[in-house]
Parts: sequence; C-alpha cells; structure tokens
Amino acid sequence: MPPLRLAVVGCGAAARSCHLTALPKVPDIRLTALIDPDPEQAGAALDWYREQGGTSGDVRTARSVDDVSDAFDAAVVAVPHTAHATVTGDLLARGKHVLLEKPMATSAPDTEALAAAAARAPGVRLLMAHPRRLFPANAWVRALIQEGVLGTVTRVRWTEGHPYSWEPVSWSMFDRRLAGGGVLTDTASHVFDILLWWLGTQTEVVDYVDDSLGGVEADAFATLRIGGVRTEVELSRVRALGTSCVITGTEAEVSIGTDFPAGECTLITASGEVRHRGDVQALPPAQDEWDDLFVEQLRNFAAVCADADVEPHATAADGLRVARLIEECYTGPARRMLSQPWLTGTTAGSAA
Repeated sequence: MPPLRLAVVGCGAAARSCHLTALPKVPDIRLTALIDPDPEQAGAALDWYREQGGTSGDVRTARSVDDVSDAFDAAVVAVPHTAHATVTGDLLARGKHVLLEKPMATSAPDTEALAAAAARAPGVRLLMAHPRRLFPANAWVRALIQEGVLGTVTRVRWTEGHPYSWEPVSWSMFDRRLAGGGVLTDTASHVFDILLWWLGTQTEVVDYVDDSLGGVEADAFATLRIGGVRTEVELSRVRALGTSCVITGTEAEVSIGTDFPAGECTLITASGEVRHRGDVQALPPAQDEWDDLFVEQLRNFAAVCADADVEPHATAADGLRVARLIEECYTGPARRMLSQPWLTGTTAGSAA
C-alpha cells in the first residue's frame, strides 16, 4: 500500500516541534503539502522539515486548502483553536482524514458538529492528537486503576504550573478570539483527557475559578467529580506549581510527575509499604523518547486511515468529552471569578 499523502494545515510551533519533527521517521506517511495563510510560516516549516531529514521534493506550500486539495488524502490540523471547527469541517466534507490538535473546538455546538460530520463521512477518520496517553507514567496509572491495585479511587489531585515557556511563532495563544481560552483550554485539554481516560466519562463540575477578566486566563482551579471521584485540578501559566498528580485509593496511593519524562513515580500501599519508587517502564504503545510520542501517534493515524486492525489512540468521541467539560467550566453555574481586589476593588462572590 502506498504511503498516506499528508498535509499539515497550520505551520506554527506545534506543527514544527511535534509533527514535522516526527514525520521523517514514519514511512507509512508522505508529506505532500504545507498550508498556512502566511507564506513565510509555510516556508519556514518546509525548511524545518528538511532539517529533520524529510524529503521535500514534492511538498507543495499553499495559503489555503483550496490551492492544493488534490495533493493530499489526510491532514494534521494545527491552526489556532477557534479555527479548528471551520478548517476540520471543511476537510471532512472533502473526504480527508484528520488528526486534530487539541482542543477539538472551542464551543460545544462546534464540537458536536465536528463529531456528527465525521460520523456522516463514510470511510473518513477523525482522530485527536492526545500524545499524553503515550506518556509511560500515565499509561502505568491507568493500568494500576484497571487492575484494581489502588482499590477504589477516592481522590485525585493534579497540579501543573510554571511561567509560560512554549516558544510560539504567533500571538494566537494569547488572543481569546484565536485561542478560545487560556491555560484551561490549552493545558486542561491534555489533563482532562487523561483524567477521563483513567476514571471514566461521567463528569460534574463542582467548582471552577479563573482570573481571565475577559481575556485568556493564566490561573485556573477546577473541582470536579469524574467517574464519581473527587478530582482537583490547579493550573497556571505564571506560578511555579511544579508538575504532579496524586491518585489516592482505598488500597494504595500513586504519585507521578505530569511532565515528560515524569521523574520519580511512587506507589505506596495503605499500610505504608513502598511497592514502587523510580522511573516507569514504557509499555507499548507508550514511548520513552519525546519525539517517539509523535512518531507513534502518526503511525497509529496512518494505520487507522488504512483500515488496519488497530484501535485509535484517541477518537473524536474523546475530544468531544474534553471540549464539553472545558465549556462547562467556562460557562456553567459553578464558575466564579478569582479574587483580584487590586483590580476589581471587591472580593464578594470570588474565590481565594
């Protein structure tokens, strides 16, 4: 079977540092198009792909999908968040497979429409780019939960925060009109996906607080019930919170780092016996190397598009659940404003 002809739509930081770095290592995929409304971005992405060892002789660059629609059969979509729905919907209507960067979309109606469009398109696949499922520590925790090692999970505490360090090539992450939101949209798209993957799909937003004041939030606090488990998530783009998650069960407690690599992971029984301390072995499809996360993600995408007998790592249904939960945080009755008396002059109705 010939390699899958692939376009990358949106040639910013995510496309370059994740997908274009991995593509030369995926023989089942051939890059044929780079699409970005800014020709300089598309050209820079092509240069980067060549530097990674990619063969670029037949790669076309274009401002829009219309210009090169005949050149590809599948696409990685890495455009600004608020453009996900429009761009992906158009590609699905053209019969193109899509691997979509998170979040699926920035509103529940848009995510519902995308899921419906994918379901209507015969033979067309819509998968989500959720590479944290391939982190060894995250896969390890899921196995512990499924095997009953922790007993009944009673509480999860996830903390992830540091001064913003991603190297963007555009302003889109800081403009709510393009990003849709701040640290919740960006980081919780990953975090919520892992929590739902671990605990189940039943969710309730108990409390949600952020500091957006109409812009993109830098601090967010969510108290949820996921699969009946009290789950606390604290995220920040400005505070050095560290990166950790503690999952407490009736039989044992496990703690991991949430970054990659995770660092020391521990498993301690309720009686105090240390059953694991140190690194976690990467059991396939989890990967030990950063670049290999995206290699594996693309391999899986190519296999699913070819109707191979494999399970997709993350589906449109997964992306839909995450997007719904984020929107419920932003717009639901549990939302409150973070106390900022130096700006608002009041503290009533806000959270510390």
